[in-house]
Amino acid sequence: MRILTRYILKEISTHAALWLVVFTFIIFIFTPHVTRLMELAVRHDLGRGETLELLALPLPSILVLTIPMAVLVGILIGLSRMSADGEVVAARASGLGLRQFVLPVMILALAGLAAASWMSLDLGPAAGAALSRREGALATSQAPHEVQPRVFIEQFPNWLLYIEDVTGAGSELRGVFAADTSDRDAPRITLAESGLLVNDVSHARLVLHLERGATHEIDPAHPGQYSVGSFSETDIPLPLERGGPLTERRTPATLSVGELARLAANPAEGLGARVELHYRFALPFASLVLALAGIPLGLTSRKGGKSVGVLFTIFLVFVYYILMALGLGFARQGKIPPPVGLWAANALFAAAGILLLNLQGSVHSGFSALWHWLGGLEHSLLGRGRSRWQPPAPLPKSNPSPRLLRILDLYTIREWLYYLAALLLAFTGIYMIFDFFQLIGDVVRNHIALGVILDYYAYLAPQVAFLMLPLSILVATLVSFGIMAKTNQVTAVKSAGISLYRLALPVLAASLAGSAAMFVLEDRYLPGTNQRQDALRNRIKNRPAQTYYRPDRQWIYGQSNRIFNYRFFDADANAFGNLSVFEMDPATFRLNRRIFARHAFWDPRVKNWVLEQGWVRDLAGGRVTAYEPFDAVVFRELSEEPGYFKKEVRTSAQMSVFELASYIRELAQSGFDVVRLTVQFYHKFSYPLMAFVIALIGVPFAFTTGSKGALTGIAASIGIAIVYWTASSLFEAMGNLGQLSPAVAAWSPDLLFGLGGVWLLMRVKT
Repeated sequence: MRILTRYILKEISTHAALWLVVFTFIIFIFTPHVTRLMELAVRHDLGRGETLELLALPLPSILVLTIPMAVLVGILIGLSRMSADGEVVAARASGLGLRQFVLPVMILALAGLAAASWMSLDLGPAAGAALSRREGALATSQAPHEVQPRVFIEQFPNWLLYIEDVTGAGSELRGVFAADTSDRDAPRITLAESGLLVNDVSHARLVLHLERGATHEIDPAHPGQYSVGSFSETDIPLPLERGGPLTERRTPATLSVGELARLAANPAEGLGARVELHYRFALPFASLVLALAGIPLGLTSRKGGKSVGVLFTIFLVFVYYILMALGLGFARQGKIPPPVGLWAANALFAAAGILLLNLQGSVHSGFSALWHWLGGLEHSLLGRGRSRWQPPAPLPKSNPSPRLLRILDLYTIREWLYYLAALLLAFTGIYMIFDFFQLIGDVVRNHIALGVILDYYAYLAPQVAFLMLPLSILVATLVSFGIMAKTNQVTAVKSAGISLYRLALPVLAASLAGSAAMFVLEDRYLPGTNQRQDALRNRIKNRPAQTYYRPDRQWIYGQSNRIFNYRFFDADANAFGNLSVFEMDPATFRLNRRIFARHAFWDPRVKNWVLEQGWVRDLAGGRVTAYEPFDAVVFRELSEEPGYFKKEVRTSAQMSVFELASYIRELAQSGFDVVRLTVQFYHKFSYPLMAFVIALIGVPFAFTTGSKGALTGIAASIGIAIVYWTASSLFEAMGNLGQLSPAVAAWSPDLLFGLGGVWLLMRVKT
């Protein structure tokens, strides 16, 4: 291998490896994988090794998509850097041909092909099957301490629990209400003063041991018959999985190549297996065909083409994966043969790459026009010229400016904003490409119009940009200050008697302003756009239109030791169907009265509920003391108005801070679990502040590692981001499971890393 080949291979592979970590991190950390898996690890107290193994299982399915992206961006950035610095011209002038540049690129492309093939054909399916088994095994060993007091617990099939209080080490229950909902028309109700919830791992269930209580049963066909059975002790088995023991669910994505080949031999039922086989073999070739298209574009000379290389990577990858995803969707529907659908994108890009290579006759080829057009587009989008060859105009001598923003501040913030805009656009694009690849099957299957797709991504883009902004700020801070340090601009600033604190001040101020803007965006603008994009996503997936009222909630805790149960609630007519009311003694947690009505409606004239065709039973000491049927009656003590039962079901992302606070109060009063929502409430304040905290960490790292260049800055930023977001996910999982208070879970990452950033900043030699 020649020196030039080794040099080119090192240049492009370094960029490829770095951006592989960046792309994989972005897709992994901002999808539901981390929080869900972290909760499993925290809930079951897994060790460090088991937790890392659990978090690593989703990575192969992501890497099969990000490896081709990384290969392409490594080629574009590496070759364009060499071209911009005149190294390609020097090589051509010495008589070296295009082959000397193609060889190292093909070595990297073949390495990417091999790695992606391993992920696609072997490691990915095995990891997917292992993750399914692991999650299933953990689901059958739920821990008793998950039980939360004063909320309805609905994770047990055909059972509903309400616990008044949890004492001791989290295992002693006080005031237990248990409803067997196997028969929805006549639930079997058990109330007890105390109890215990213990694991029965051998039978994959929990056992609810109750003391000093009674069980109430009714025959819906004979409402006059009612039985009460008192007990001093009793056990209720609570199965954890509907339908008996847990069975592993095997999908085509988790089957091995051999299993798929056997299924594909069946002409009647093997279409899915044949499509999956062609998909697994075709997708890794993206590394090779994208490399063919990237070589001529990378060799085109343009000054400062790194940022354009990243943006053009997003464009090429987007086109490739659209073609691949469309072919996959049509092949799954049987509209085109699987070989045509899955290999068309590779064939088109390979043909285009070979054609472009043949046209690449010199350094200044026809691609220069396209490259310079992209440079103009970059300038118009990001508002910054990139020419390095125009010497700066001499500055007139003057006294230090009394203005708040000096020339140095404007220069620093301009550089920082340029990288921030480019990175934010790139990171947002990568995430949306991955999301589109996940949705394209539904788009084709459900015949979704192009306008719907464009509207969906128009409403999704603000949320994605909001999520990506802190990471973009971190990388932009490290890269911009890192370049200033490497080019000795930081030394010049210090020699002029300007402190590095003063140099970093505009960036820190802009980051703080970014935090404020994120909070305003999240509180005022994103709730509406998130509702719209959720509705459009449901339409793309052909789900029923989302309603923000839940008429099927069925159980709700009243205002005065009263539990309501109903089959149906018409929120427009303010009417119930099959309404049951259970009134309890708070001291003994015994049932004092039970009311049933086939119909109930709100009468605004009497400002109360009118119950029709039902009965009322008074109870004392485990026996019925009075029974009275009725045709129509009003119970004045039922003071809950219709609005009490109209609890909007919205995610925290669909509400402002004040809406979420009100929503939490209402749900808590009604007996629903609000721990997760409370964590998200504090997260609405802590996440925007992350933009400032992450800049506070990035500034001292940039001054420390900046002399090594932008690549070191990007690598350091990704390392910091991995630690930060992993810690944030861990604290959030602990908060969701009640192991930390919601405020502590949300604010701990900002507090810990903020203090660490201040400590690092104070140690910088200014």
